[in-house]
Amino acid sequence: MADYETFQHDVLVIGAGGAGLRAAIEASAAGVSVGLICKSLLGKAHTVMAEGGIAAALANVDERDN
Repeated sequence: MADYETFQHDVLVIGAGGAGLRAAIEASAAGVSVGLICKSLLGKAHTVMAEGGIAAALANVDERDN
């Protein structure tokens, strides 16, 4: 039988693209233990392939937004 190690975390984030890393940062800032799983090398997720840029909702940036 193969040897393996187990880990215990409060939050498990699957995916280390922009959204996954941001989720992990926020969870960590909230004081919980965070595990992060990615299928490739860290920093090589598909977010870097978004050649046209990344669109993001930034809440109410303008006071006229509702």
